[in-house]
Amino acid sequence: MGERRGAGQDEDALGRFGPRLAARVLDIGVLVVAVVFLASGLTDFAGDVLPALLALVVVGGYEPVLTAVYGATPGKRLCGLRVVRRGDGSGLGFGRALWRWTCVLVGCAVPVLGVVNVLRCAWGRPYRQCLHDKAADTVVRRAQR
Repeated sequence: MGERRGAGQDEDALGRFGPRLAARVLDIGVLVVAVVFLASGLTDFAGDVLPALLALVVVGGYEPVLTAVYGATPGKRLCGLRVVRRGDGSGLGFGRALWRWTCVLVGCAVPVLGVVNVLRCAWGRPYRQCLHDKAADTVVRRAQR
């Protein structure tokens, strides 16, 4: 009865709330700078539609592509974190990374859900999963150095 589902995940190796929050803030900063740069630089040449589409592609693809390819976004890498599948610790693949990011964006669209999602990893045991981690069956681990 006391056995955890998927036991064996070393809790000390899991990403803590502070680094995860710092990584999210860094990644939001990167996205804002990229979108502002695209919008200001391309609006003069291409009108309003192309920069808006490029901004949508950047926001929509930033986290899933980088997480699928490298296991982390730049913010997570700077904070020493990596996203892996909960069961075996392997990489996510694009589909799972896209689903995880879609859940983040849906959470952001619902204000209370977005806050609960971000804070969930502070008290979620045993794997410190946010809601988007639970949905995608992923965990955030400290990167091995």
